[in-house]
Amino acid sequence: MITALQKIVINPKSTFLLFDETQHHLFLNYAVPLIQAGISVGPVSTSIVKSLGLKVEKTTIEGVYTVSYEILNPSILCFSSGAKNNQKGIVRSFESWQNSFALIQNEITDYPNAKGVVVGALPYSLSLFGAVESLQRKQQPKVFPNHDLRHFTGLESNENYIMWMTPFHASFFAKALAKKQMLPVTSVRYLFVGGAGFLNSQRSVLQQVFPNAKIYSFYGASETSFIAIKHPCDSSKSVGVICKGVQVSILDDHLKKVPNNTKGTIWINTQDRFTSYFQKSLKVNTLNSFVSTNDIGFVDNQNRLFFTGRSDRYTSISGHIIDIYTIEVWFKEMLTIETLAILPQPNTQKENELVLLTTDHIASEIWHSIKKAGHDALGAQGVPKKWVHCPSWPVLANGKTDLKTLKKWL
Repeated sequence: MITALQKIVINPKSTFLLFDETQHHLFLNYAVPLIQAGISVGPVSTSIVKSLGLKVEKTTIEGVYTVSYEILNPSILCFSSGAKNNQKGIVRSFESWQNSFALIQNEITDYPNAKGVVVGALPYSLSLFGAVESLQRKQQPKVFPNHDLRHFTGLESNENYIMWMTPFHASFFAKALAKKQMLPVTSVRYLFVGGAGFLNSQRSVLQQVFPNAKIYSFYGASETSFIAIKHPCDSSKSVGVICKGVQVSILDDHLKKVPNNTKGTIWINTQDRFTSYFQKSLKVNTLNSFVSTNDIGFVDNQNRLFFTGRSDRYTSISGHIIDIYTIEVWFKEMLTIETLAILPQPNTQKENELVLLTTDHIASEIWHSIKKAGHDALGAQGVPKKWVHCPSWPVLANGKTDLKTLKKWL
């Protein structure tokens, strides 16, 4: 079958092999060897791919299609974690998957032969993440694409399992246990739940469903260790492309060749048609004192950043890309406040400015003193314009601050 599939692909640099989501067993059997052979694949609904503006053609093999799209590396096509409400295609390099697995591998060394269980349709990034991770561990994962508990069978009590699911499925299992539609599952040793909707209340109930599991929550499963790059002419739903070693820098005023050039635009220098730009959205840092090399990449002597990862905590302020996390750490140390967060907020000129949020009251004289010290230590762009007192402090199941809830108080 591998040879037959390879023959379908005339040009690996411009063709995806698309496995219809109803044929997920084909994908699981052949995805990894195909990618290792330099062919890009994806288990995605053909109707969704067409809505992304990509041309889908049938092949001689039932359930397998080709998609014409220029790519740079062997990749995987999936949806972002918000696919249910805002279906957005993402192309992910196989190497970026492996980089992501390195983080997970550190957590599952106790059960090296544990089998994978994926709850959710494969096109969704979190499900695909778990499935491919299992394949990388030389284990064929059990996939339960439906929400119907009648399909949730076949977990032997004498085996060890690693399970992947979304917060939606977490809620589903919790309700099933409460209604006594299922018994606790003791053979699941690790449970990875992704998505910002995972709550502490769900964690405690899930622990009853899977009493022997270590439960981990993580976010941005579809966007770990990569950046999706789109051509400026592509539609907003267009599939992005993952590139390794992307060259990034603040766009200088003399670079007039980029359309709609504005101060603060970030220049991404990639190959040919993938040369693109982001405005106030790409999260990198070009201030040498703020560069977080472990998370992002490195800056050369021309102040260009070579992107190797992704972080949620970067924003553009007055033409400078600011590392919000670094600024938060500085203010926490200066104010000796733990429940503190800094968020960007558009002002009346629709430009971002920083706002400090905390449950503690800060005396006006201390606030002005801290702002002056921050101006000297962080630069003008790194100092919040105001602070907001929050009535309580929202925390996610993984112990991190719930930034989404905090934004409601701005």
